Amino acid sequence: MQPFYTRVLAELDIRPPFVGPKELERRRGKPYKARLGANECLFGVSPAALALLAERCHETALYSDPTNKELRDALASLWYRPPADIVVAEGIEGLLHLFVRGCIDIGDVAVTSRGGYPSFDFYVQGCGGRLVHVPYLPSGENDLTGLAEAACRHEAKLVYLANPDNPTGGLLPASDINALIERIPKGCLLLLDEAYADFADADCLLPREASWPNVVRMRTFSKLYGLAGARVGYALADPAIIVAIDRIRQHFAVSKLAQEMALAALSDHTFVADVLARTAAGREHYCTLAEDLGFTTLPSAANFVAFDFGDAARAEAVTEWLEANDVFVRRPTDAPLDRLIRITVGPPETRAYLAEVLLTAPAIKARIPA
Repeated sequence: MQPFYTRVLAELDIRPPFVGPKELERRRGKPYKARLGANECLFGVSPAALALLAERCHETALYSDPTNKELRDALASLWYRPPADIVVAEGIEGLLHLFVRGCIDIGDVAVTSRGGYPSFDFYVQGCGGRLVHVPYLPSGENDLTGLAEAACRHEAKLVYLANPDNPTGGLLPASDINALIERIPKGCLLLLDEAYADFADADCLLPREASWPNVVRMRTFSKLYGLAGARVGYALADPAIIVAIDRIRQHFAVSKLAQEMALAALSDHTFVADVLARTAAGREHYCTLAEDLGFTTLPSAANFVAFDFGDAARAEAVTEWLEANDVFVRRPTDAPLDRLIRITVGPPETRAYLAEVLLTAPAIKARIPA
């Protein structure tokens, strides 16, 4: 009997891009003491969003507003853009799926960095697209020249770039992003993932009010606002792009309470300032910790830091030691990033436990300065 699903699906041999911490805990038979691998906000949830949830949790019985109007209006004011420039979806994962599904036909090319955020690859393959990977530079930075050249050479439909980068945390200045926009083909869409931009210096980012006919900027409430479990993200683009994508959007994907919690969190300036300050302090602590261990870190404009352990073998050994001592982190597996371990910034007590475990790692002890 012929399979009922498409040829693309029948021929796929790929794994989901992530195994989540809950599944990892089930496999290992015990919980983690330090959950530092998912880049969630480890400083809690916006109190304004929690108050909203407590007040209206009984409204879970009701459907959401499928137009996301109130949230889109608030975001439009924040970005100095009309609501027609904004689409809301279930996190950046949902947005990536939408734009890939809307743009990639079987055989179309999508360009991205090798070792970058893997969900993009997952969705492109699921649509029958062809991936072209550009290696990171030895420094750990994205190769923007390589991305632009690959997009032109292969007549790509999409280029995906995270800025600040995931998994390195590096931030490319607006001038570099503008240069990339100028170099990619006019018929190619740049998906600019700005999930961590709330932690970056705003002066280094593209202006909020700026718009291009072939650029999509994606943001999320999962990091700064502590709403990773609520699944709320949004994209800003030319209204012609938004109108087209709206044809395939899951209109009830973002729940009523998720929309309203995100709206409340937008105005919780006290919480935002606190998270930003605690994240900055944690990044500084991680840099000092790495130096004490005899290693370095990459500059980070995100809520995590990439520790550079010099080579892939040592990074793998340290990752295994952390896992054995109940610390959840992520290590990229593609060179040249395979020497890195990405560690989310946590509260002081969690960072203290991390430091204690690292100090006893056999792969590190021999390198600690006397």
